[in-house]
Amino acid sequence: MKILDGKKLSERILNNLKREIENRRLNLRLAVVLVGENPISKIFINQKKKACEKTGIDFKLIKFPAGINAAEFKKEIKKIVQNPVNSGIIIQLPLSKKFLPEEFLNLIPEEKDIDVLSKKSFQKFAKRKLPILPPTVAATAILLKKYRIKIKNKNIVIIGKGRLVGRPLAVWLKLQRAKFSVVEKNTKNIFSHIKKADIL
Repeated sequence: MKILDGKKLSERILNNLKREIENRRLNLRLAVVLVGENPISKIFINQKKKACEKTGIDFKLIKFPAGINAAEFKKEIKKIVQNPVNSGIIIQLPLSKKFLPEEFLNLIPEEKDIDVLSKKSFQKFAKRKLPILPPTVAATAILLKKYRIKIKNKNIVIIGKGRLVGRPLAVWLKLQRAKFSVVEKNTKNIFSHIKKADIL
């Protein structure tokens, strides 16, 4: 079994991005929106902040109280989107169960949709019409290329079908005409699927 290590590879990618940003004299800002005080979300946000610091991208965390209502939150997202300083926008998930995530994710225009989570961006990705890949898909593709792993005729198993990892990976693998299956908590005999996987 080979475990793929993306840490060194990520450092190389960040260094290359830094050089490109400097050479092109780009002035970029990533705006990350957080509702409430989810401790797990804060860990992921901190990783995003560190990546921005390493590449020379300005980082802006915009926090809202857990009690904000949908109408007010939409109003605030629109303000963030319309601010030309914000070149990329992420709404940190998960949101409160009282919200329907799509209502807010769909407010982010394609050119600022870093996570490719709006309906418009995701549909274009699924049709090969988007110039970027969702982050988890791009990371997977780079890892497979780095380790020279072919996906043709391999039994690939995706664990989970969430909007951030499982769903975009499934769409991408389908576009690659790869053989794959998706397992989640309700899948019967889940470990038998995992044991038979060439790529997990």
